[in-house]
Amino acid sequence: MKALSLRLGQFAVCALLVTAMFRYALNLCIGKESMLAAVSCSVVYFCLMYYIGYHFGEKDAVENGYHDIGFRFHLATYVICFGVGIGAHYIGWYTEPLKAMAITAISWGIGLLIHFIFFLIAQKSTIKGYAREEIFQ
Repeated sequence: MKALSLRLGQFAVCALLVTAMFRYALNLCIGKESMLAAVSCSVVYFCLMYYIGYHFGEKDAVENGYHDIGFRFHLATYVICFGVGIGAHYIGWYTEPLKAMAITAISWGIGLLIHFIFFLIAQKSTIKGYAREEIFQ
């Protein structure tokens, strides 16, 4: 199974843009001390990320026949979110302290590790990344 695909790349570009816009908007909301705006911004960000992940993930599964239970997209999201978060911190958008970001990264990393374990279990029931049911119909 190829780890990188066109749809994963398209997802990564969209996720990078949406995450950078979210961090900027969150910085503005925090600067204005508006909790409602910050929460609204976070909900919109969640919905957008879910939609683009679902959209590109479905297309990737159909076009490439990958049976990876979304792990590659989850890993890409993890790297992009924390990469942009750390970058935002160092350019002066103080949306959250580095300590809080580290705690979030560790917590999310544990969830990612669990997802990886389920990914490995799912891969045992496939042949070169393709579901056995799809090959032997």
